[in-house]
Amino acid sequence: MSIQNNDMISAGPLWRALLVPLAGALMTLEAVTTAFAATPGSQLITMPTVTVGDIGNVADSTGFGSVSYEYQIGKYEVTNGQYAAFLNAVDSTGANTYNLYNSNMSSSSYGGITWNGTSYVVKAGFDLKPMNYVSFYDAARFTNWLTTGDTENGLYTFDERTTTITSFPDHATSTGWAVASEDEWYKAAYYDPNKGGVGGYWAYPTQSDSISGGQANYYNSGNGNVPMEVGSFASNAYGTFDQGGNVWEWSDTLISGTARGVRGGSFYSYDTSLASSARSNYDPALENNLLGFRVVSLSSLDGPQVPEPNDIAAIIGVLMLGVVLMRKGGRRTL
Repeated sequence: MSIQNNDMISAGPLWRALLVPLAGALMTLEAVTTAFAATPGSQLITMPTVTVGDIGNVADSTGFGSVSYEYQIGKYEVTNGQYAAFLNAVDSTGANTYNLYNSNMSSSSYGGITWNGTSYVVKAGFDLKPMNYVSFYDAARFTNWLTTGDTENGLYTFDERTTTITSFPDHATSTGWAVASEDEWYKAAYYDPNKGGVGGYWAYPTQSDSISGGQANYYNSGNGNVPMEVGSFASNAYGTFDQGGNVWEWSDTLISGTARGVRGGSFYSYDTSLASSARSNYDPALENNLLGFRVVSLSSLDGPQVPEPNDIAAIIGVLMLGVVLMRKGGRRTL
């Protein structure tokens, strides 16, 4: 298992707590503290990312992979543990108003989350396995929540309680969290800025032009034909894990009509489905045991910036200094 302690950086609640106040003049110490320490009954979510730079790289021979901006992409597929924390935050009563929970998550041996009558609970051994039985709409609402704390508004605007999205992000100019676009996903998976000394693409997201069961989880790879914990294999050139196999991953790119793209293959896909030449698309409402997703964090130079971990530490240092100074002056808030 490759997940390290330094991957556990609070993403959603911390990002929301810091980004909005920085644009204004007021901030209380309580707002910062809440971002770091969960109160009884609450859950913090972590979302490790890696930076994908090399701005303006050329497209692959397939026509995909060129991205004209820097972005952060999820180091791992979204896991059952992360998604369960999300469900408990937005649906504490189990009403399931937006159909974010599929009963197959509980009843299927491939699913990892159950509703116990009072909260959403991850099945034993499934916390670090990739989320599945999620539609594109579920994925978009998850990223909205990371961005604003609201499932219906963020980089995707929903017509409330429906699967109608009235606005989508321009990934090059938006700031916030989103489902990865096909080009963002493709570049992170297959592009290697050091290949041949000049940069280029691999056929598989394993820094190789062939694949074996020791590199990824796919059908008859010797890994049991079931989902595996994220980070079970080596990373690719940019440091992401499992972009080949485990679960197909949604993109927010339209392929045909309303169908959204998926890439990467799954634990029940043949090895050829993991290749850069393989792409598919599905109805965005589809939910099954083979479909999951990965997020991206976007930061427009024209908008407020998503703080990096080092920036967050610096911000908190400034805030703490301000608290000390203002308490000396008789004030308790910034």
